[in-house]
Amino acid sequence: MRVFKCLFILLIAINSMAVAADDKLSPAMGGKQMFLTEKDIMAVIGQLQAKFKKAKTEQIESGVHQVARLWKEKDGSAGDFAKFCSAHFMTGKDRDALFARFERKLELLSGHMNALSIELQLEMHEDLGPLLPVDHLFAAFSPGAHLSEDMFKSKLAFVSLLNFSQATLEQKVKKGGRWSRRQWAEVRLAAEFAHRVPAEIIQEISKVSSQADSYIAAYNICMDHVVAKDKKPMFRKDLKLISHWGLRDELKAKYADPNKNLAKQEMIYTIMQRIIDQEIPRVVIDNPKVNWDPVANTVDGKPAEREADTRYQHLLATFNAVKQLDPYYPDAATQIKRAFELEREMPEQDVVALLESVLKAPASKEVAKLIEKRLGRKLRPFDIWYDGFKARADIDERKLDKIVAEKYADIEAFQNGLPEILDNLGFDKKTAAYLSERIEVDPARGAGHAWGPQMRTEKAHLRTRVPAKGMNYKGFNIGMHELGHTVEQVFSLYKVDHTLLEGVPNNAFTEGFAFVFQGRDLQVLGLSKPDKKKEALKALDIFWATREIAGVALVDIKVWHWMYEHPKATPAQLRQAVIKIAKDIWNQHYADVFGHKDSPILAVYSHMISYGLYLSHYPLGHIIAFQIEDYFKTHKLAKEMERMCLLGNILPNMWMKKAVGAKISTKPLNQAALSATKTIKN
Repeated sequence: MRVFKCLFILLIAINSMAVAADDKLSPAMGGKQMFLTEKDIMAVIGQLQAKFKKAKTEQIESGVHQVARLWKEKDGSAGDFAKFCSAHFMTGKDRDALFARFERKLELLSGHMNALSIELQLEMHEDLGPLLPVDHLFAAFSPGAHLSEDMFKSKLAFVSLLNFSQATLEQKVKKGGRWSRRQWAEVRLAAEFAHRVPAEIIQEISKVSSQADSYIAAYNICMDHVVAKDKKPMFRKDLKLISHWGLRDELKAKYADPNKNLAKQEMIYTIMQRIIDQEIPRVVIDNPKVNWDPVANTVDGKPAEREADTRYQHLLATFNAVKQLDPYYPDAATQIKRAFELEREMPEQDVVALLESVLKAPASKEVAKLIEKRLGRKLRPFDIWYDGFKARADIDERKLDKIVAEKYADIEAFQNGLPEILDNLGFDKKTAAYLSERIEVDPARGAGHAWGPQMRTEKAHLRTRVPAKGMNYKGFNIGMHELGHTVEQVFSLYKVDHTLLEGVPNNAFTEGFAFVFQGRDLQVLGLSKPDKKKEALKALDIFWATREIAGVALVDIKVWHWMYEHPKATPAQLRQAVIKIAKDIWNQHYADVFGHKDSPILAVYSHMISYGLYLSHYPLGHIIAFQIEDYFKTHKLAKEMERMCLLGNILPNMWMKKAVGAKISTKPLNQAALSATKTIKN
């Protein structure tokens, strides 16, 4: 699941794009002309050059232009601007001290705001009992909404802009390889104040995001009340599944006995289609008091009112909220550009090319043929989630549930078991204890997620579902995924040399580590030992999973392009567009492989609703994880993971080259999958 960041970090640091040091004067935010004139700016540059004769001209010009671009009339007159620059421009040891001040103070600001956000949203994210109406209001409240503007009002943001030069993505790619760690930290510092967004917009985004998150967190299907044509329940008692995660995972679990469970998989697929096309009866959502026949689409034997496009209302609300940011990012004027060029620091076309290279890989049809042979039938669209390559595929999930429940009866048992889990993964006892002390395990209300700390006195939060009867295998599997996130979060904050470089290049990298941990779940339970056949199966499993989520990510991207092209669309129009886009991508990349056309299944992911444009992190995460795993075949995971995490938040390809010696590439995965089809004959 996604790694949460407080809005201060999300909107100021991650979604920041630097302006080139040699950029000419440009219009201020919102297309209005800058308050200061060219004459005002040049006069200040001249004054600083006379006062600081040893300072580089480039440094002075860069700082003054960066301040001038965001200086407004309410910040002071041209004379005030000149006095400010003269008083706060620093060189030499003074500049070093200034850098240290900012690094520490920003860690405290972001850390405390993050801690506040965790507490305000606690009841929404942790299963602590029934929700109160006020919980939704607390979750929607953003304590850091005014922080950005306050930093500008206090002139602190301008002090940073005056003294630390920003850099464009192009400049980072071209010059970043020669920068020192301190230079990288300075670039990250300067980027935190590259844009000036009104507090009310940040608050609105927080509100809408919280509402969408609440909607998804409560989107449960009571499967023990799903009935077939004979009116009999099809699934075990007390089975409640969240969409899409729980539905998908239940479908995947049924591959342990595919012949016996085909009808149940078909039913889950029907449920997913009802959710996508919003034909699902509103009354069956999170309601254990009615029986639903998804095929006939009747409730207690009668037609019922559908959900009425609520799913797409939330997606539109998210779009309209974040679209308000566009005028304040003239260098990245759409959420799409911000997601790729600012957050991922990877151009959209490069990411799409990586995704399509997996979808078009020659191994695709070969793997599909192998799956058909193993299933003894033609593929169905839901076989994008074929789970038979996993080492646990031939283990009854009830057995896995029993093993996990006995080992981890509750959240506390899982918390106490972290040192042993980390020991099984190869971490020495001292490091395992160090990590465990900084990770808190919480009961998830939703599917589960990781929420990292933002200062070195706080803990990373690992959240997964734990039923009253003890943790089940699904919860453990998700818990292992989130453990990968939290270990990365602890290493890359607590041990990195500059907190301004905390984290990894983007969320795809933390997803990569999460997949590495998740893939070792049976090893931790003592149920799997690596061998040549299992390695081949693992390659096939990762390839198929990457291929599945790559298409989902393309749907997510194309839907956002459609919303920008149709800004006045209704929820109904958006629903129709999403379904069409999902079918088009299916027909382009899946129909030939599966032998079925026009499936909308790629649109089922809940991330599209509550975490817009996040989905491409997952296929990138698989690709990155595979490269890292390949490296771990000849290097110890524990030691090398710590080294990799300490590289911090630099450019993605630069990080990969330093971590494993090669840029991000799908070739290792595609080649391994093709080779694996020859190793696994049946």
